[in-house]
Amino acid sequence: MSGTTFLRLLLPLALLAAQGAHAYCIHNQVPDRDVRIEQEEHPDGLRNDRRLRVTLKPGESKCCDFHQLDCNPGGRANSVVNLAIIVNGTPSYECSFPPGIVSTVKVTGTGTIRILPNPNKKSANPYIARIATQDKDLTGPQGIACAEPRKVEPKPKGKK
Repeated sequence: MSGTTFLRLLLPLALLAAQGAHAYCIHNQVPDRDVRIEQEEHPDGLRNDRRLRVTLKPGESKCCDFHQLDCNPGGRANSVVNLAIIVNGTPSYECSFPPGIVSTVKVTGTGTIRILPNPNKKSANPYIARIATQDKDLTGPQGIACAEPRKVEPKPKGKK
């Protein structure tokens, strides 16, 4: 293979790699369940209908270029976006930290979220999320648990 042919093959791959470095991406690595992603309410009410809301089939991914203000309101690589991540099915599981308390996870404008089966078979949570930014895993060895949502009991009204 000549050097020119090699460069012609390498250039499109380099462009694809560079393009992926300017986006946050979510990957469903759960083999048997869909994963629903929903961005928090958009601070600009006119963009609220265009915020990120998608259901990923097993093996699918969705990315948002960090300059895209609909899915990254801050518009910068280090902007933080809050996302609700739900592993669909019966029962459903919400990925959050701490588990079952809040219903969102945070990702930077150029971060990566992977939802996958929990490698710790002894855990009560069958799925975890891993969040990385600049190729560094921010979630530690156990990842972020995807747990069944807690039932919130209404507070009893006190006597006056």
